[in-house]
Amino acid sequence: MRPVALQELKQLGDGKHWSVEQQLSELDSIGPVKGWLKALHRGDDLWLEAEATATVELICDRCLKSYPQPLEARVSESIALQSGGPDAELEELEGAEAPLETLDPNGRFDPEHWLFEQLNLQLPLKRLCCPDCPGLLPEQDAGPAPSTDVVDPRWAQLLQLKGEEQP
Repeated sequence: MRPVALQELKQLGDGKHWSVEQQLSELDSIGPVKGWLKALHRGDDLWLEAEATATVELICDRCLKSYPQPLEARVSESIALQSGGPDAELEELEGAEAPLETLDPNGRFDPEHWLFEQLNLQLPLKRLCCPDCPGLLPEQDAGPAPSTDVVDPRWAQLLQLKGEEQP
């Protein structure tokens, strides 16, 4: 999927449709992203619709193990076509709610980057391999217990630094 000039989209009455079954350069997914994307130039805005799925590998926030996370995006969005930058846009609207995103009508639309953004928005804020993940478990038969009371090994480096700074 290559960027397309908005003027070219304007000339296409029915818009442009992309079938997607490929890796996205900005998304480190396991396998290809699958779905579709449609862009329609409507004069003063660009109407976008898409459905896409992908699977990415994440690290669990509790146990630090990697796990596959499916992502699914179903999006319909209107992007305003405005020239003159954000300041001109605010002056024209005079108190009306401003669009969240705008494109220069003489610019280009990058479908691959837009699709990446939509899938990236589906990433969970709290990354857990499963809802009842117990977190880091102490290793069995690891010998004598460490001298600190800290169970989480991610704190070990901090404790070493703290110990070196104290007299």
